Amino acid sequence: MILLLVFAVTYWIWSNWGLITVDVNGKPLAEVIRSIEKQGGIVLKTNMDPAKPVNMHVFKVPLTEAMEKLASITDSRWRVGYLFGPDSSTLKVALEAYGTSGKRPEGWKNFDVPLFGRPGSEDEVVPMDPREDTWNVKEPQEKTLQGFMLAAATGVSASFTCPESYNPAVTKVPSSGQIRKAAPQLAKIAGAKVQEVFFLMGRPPRVAESDQNRDRDRDDDGISGGPRGRGGPGGSRGGGFTLMRERQLAEIEKLPPSMQKSAKAEFEEREKFFASLRDLSDDERRAKFSEYMNNPANQESMQNQQMKGNERNSPEQRLAKYQTYVARKQAIISSRQSQ
Repeated sequence: MILLLVFAVTYWIWSNWGLITVDVNGKPLAEVIRSIEKQGGIVLKTNMDPAKPVNMHVFKVPLTEAMEKLASITDSRWRVGYLFGPDSSTLKVALEAYGTSGKRPEGWKNFDVPLFGRPGSEDEVVPMDPREDTWNVKEPQEKTLQGFMLAAATGVSASFTCPESYNPAVTKVPSSGQIRKAAPQLAKIAGAKVQEVFFLMGRPPRVAESDQNRDRDRDDDGISGGPRGRGGPGGSRGGGFTLMRERQLAEIEKLPPSMQKSAKAEFEEREKFFASLRDLSDDERRAKFSEYMNNPANQESMQNQQMKGNERNSPEQRLAKYQTYVARKQAIISSRQSQ
C-alpha cells in the first residue's frame, strides 16, 4: 500500500508538472505572475502596472495556453527571450531592470527578427512553445556570440539580448535542436552565462502616431522595436527586410516536405505583392493594399487566423478584447479629428 501511495503521488506530480491553474477575480497582476512563475518554473517580467486587477480562470493548462490567456485578458503580448552576459551578476542586474521598468537595460543590444504569420499553422489551436522551436544552426560569417545570436533570431521565435560591448569569439558551432537547449550550449562555448526569460509586454499607447515616432522606434536595419526591443546589427533598412525574409524561409524549412512547396509559393506571392508597392505613391499604395485586403481569399485566411486565436478565449474575454479594440480605434479617430 505504501508503494502504491508513493507511485500514485509520483504519477500525480509527473502528470501535472508544468501545468498552470489560475482561478482569480480582481487579483493584482503581480500575484498572477508570481503564481505562473512558480507553477511553470519560469522567470516572467512585464512592463505593466503590477496592481492591475486580473480576472483569469484556467485549470491545468500548458504554460503557453496560460500565457495566451493572460495576454488576451491584459491586452498585451508575450514572448520568450534569452539574456547573455559575462557572468551571473550582469544577468541579475538586467533582470532587475526588466522587473522595474519592463525595458531592456541601457547599453544592451537585442536581436529579434519578426515573423509575420506562421506558415502551415492554420490548424494549430494550442500555441507552440517558443522554447521548443528548432534552431537549425548555420554558421554565420561573424563567428562571435552576437553573430550567432543574430543567426538564432533569424531561425526561431525568440529574442536574444546581451551587452553591446560583450561579443566573445565562438570557436565551435552549437548543435542544432530546441532553442531551450541550443542557447545554453552556445553560452557554454562562448564562455558566457544565459538566462531564459518570459516577457509580458503591454501595448504602448500609439494614438495618431506620427511618421517621426515610427521612425524613432526602428533601428537602421528597419526592424521594429516596441515590446521586442530593437534588433539587428545595424546597416541599411533593406538589410532588415532581408533578415525577415530569411526568418520566414527558415520557418518554412521546418514544415513537413509535403507542405513546404505550397507554403513557399504563398510566401513568394505575398512577397511579390509587397515589392510591387515600393515604387507607388501613397494614394496608389493605399488603394492597392485595400484591394489586397478585400480579396476574398486573403480575408478567409485572416479570418481563419482570428478564429484560431478566439478559440482560446472565453466569451467574456472575446467581448473584452473587442471592446478594447473599439476603444483604441475611437481614440485614434478622435485624435486625428482634433489635429
